[in-house]
Amino acid sequence: MGYFNSFSLIVLPILNFSLISYYLRNYYRIDEERRQIVSDTILIALLVYGFAALVVTYGAFYGYCRWSNISFDFYPYALLTFVPIYLGNFATMFFAKCRLERDAGRFSVVTIASALLGTLLAILLVVIYKYGATGRLLATLLASLVTAVYCFKQLFRKLQFDFEVIKDAFRFGWPLSVSAMLWYFLSGIDRAMLERLNDSYTFGFYNVGMQIAAYFAIFYTAVAQTFEPDIYKAIAENNKGKLVKIIIGIVGLNAVPNIVFIIFAPFIIGLLTYNRYTDASAFAQILAVKNITVTLYYSTITVIVGYGFTKTELLIRIIGSVVCIFLFKFLIDTYGFYGAAWGQVFSFIFMAVLSLAVLLYQMRKNNCHAYSE
Repeated sequence: MGYFNSFSLIVLPILNFSLISYYLRNYYRIDEERRQIVSDTILIALLVYGFAALVVTYGAFYGYCRWSNISFDFYPYALLTFVPIYLGNFATMFFAKCRLERDAGRFSVVTIASALLGTLLAILLVVIYKYGATGRLLATLLASLVTAVYCFKQLFRKLQFDFEVIKDAFRFGWPLSVSAMLWYFLSGIDRAMLERLNDSYTFGFYNVGMQIAAYFAIFYTAVAQTFEPDIYKAIAENNKGKLVKIIIGIVGLNAVPNIVFIIFAPFIIGLLTYNRYTDASAFAQILAVKNITVTLYYSTITVIVGYGFTKTELLIRIIGSVVCIFLFKFLIDTYGFYGAAWGQVFSFIFMAVLSLAVLLYQMRKNNCHAYSE
């Protein structure tokens, strides 16, 4: 599960091509009637284009796995991992609209209901029917399907498709999509490198540590999604002081729970896993530090995208990807699994510093206000 989930960093931007980011950026720039046309157009594109991209991507990864002789079975794990990514785009679109409209009620109800459904299905298929990893992935797939159908029905009004919207969205989104695929080289390539160490026992603990640390990344997701509309609004108003305060607030609010987790990680992991996976504590502590560095990096990138510097963001990601590939290779070859964990931390420190430097340069160069490349 850890191995195939790492490829979601490449698969997701291929399937949605940053169409939802286009919707977010333009929400406050268009009137309410136009918003619905844009929404319906993007939904149709996610449904049709996304499915075609899913088929092509699945075939491409099958070829890659056959060529690289990976030690894990491709089927059914890749299929059960990739399909929920496709379905998840409709939930992401729904949640984006809820955030933009400050509809916290529906946001929380659907989020909690989806999580509970996935948990109940996992208990049924893993604990009761003993289907193991297949059951766990199938539970995620079924929960994603139910959520996707509900969210699509809530969003879609009528069959209307504006080709100009899609053309504009693809022009806006292609640098972001390519950039998002490069995210794999910042935070996912470690799994591909570690698989070649042929130590599935430690690999398991590494992935457990990563999963538990990821639970605490949810704090960032919640805070960032809450304040994301404020970031775009501050950009539209060219209020730089407000932007700085929002970013400091996001980073600070996310740091607190992660620091608490780092201190008490062995106890928390022992409690969550009945003391079966306490060896994952050291990995989880290191990766919780990554949660903090990611916050600073991603907040800065959100501002860069909001100002319209999509090609600049792509350039940052290309430079970062090249540097991080060599960084991960050196650290993994030298320090193994712990090197991979610290590589996650160092990669985002480098990316945050680079992004902040480029953003300051662009703002001074252009005196930017609603600037677009």
